[in-house]
Amino acid sequence: LPLCDLVASQGGNICIGEKDQTALNYAIDFIRSKYSNTKLLGLNLDVRNQASIKRFIADSFQHFGAIDGLVNATAAGTNKSIDDLTADDFDYAHQVNLTGPFLMVREAAQHMNANGSIVLYSSMYGVVSPKQADYPDTVNRNPVEYGAGKAGTIQMVRYLASHYGPRGIRVNAVAPGPFPNIEKLKLPADFISNLEHNTMLGRLGEPHETAGPVTFLLSNAASYITGHTLVVDGGWTAW
Repeated sequence: LPLCDLVASQGGNICIGEKDQTALNYAIDFIRSKYSNTKLLGLNLDVRNQASIKRFIADSFQHFGAIDGLVNATAAGTNKSIDDLTADDFDYAHQVNLTGPFLMVREAAQHMNANGSIVLYSSMYGVVSPKQADYPDTVNRNPVEYGAGKAGTIQMVRYLASHYGPRGIRVNAVAPGPFPNIEKLKLPADFISNLEHNTMLGRLGEPHETAGPVTFLLSNAASYITGHTLVVDGGWTAW
């Protein structure tokens, strides 16, 4: 939502894809209440369903007449341990973390002109592994299938950037650091303290702090950046 807010504030038109209709309605109502002149469209989207992806991109193009940018922010993990993880768990996560985003990019690129920009969400855990000692027994450890998928995103971005570069389409990623939803997840204070201690800035990220980097990568201000992953982690991976 902070990303949509920032893009709308810069005069951009927005199409939001979301599987949860309640969340979709909330986002649409929020943006519409603040930016009455923004062209806005909300569509149901299931990134595990290729037909849904094709329909989403086609409807977006038909509504706006062009697709200038795409952001994919999907993520999935089971919170199971390595010993308990099943093949189906691993496959499910990869459908959300890798296959779906790949198909989204391929469909959207067909409707992009030169100077189009694509941004995928990776994670700091696509760059480094979690420190197990940071996780109290009451907190689920970050699962391997999530990190593997987000590491794959970084490499996929390089491949896609190489493929679409001759057409002038840029493909990049952001890798957020610690941005936990403390209230929703009911995280204990000792775990939050551990996360904060691992950053150079000594604090967790705020939701709006990934919006700026993504908006930058979408914009012409980043016109010579492609195949890159911009890490937004408060210095976590720079120690």
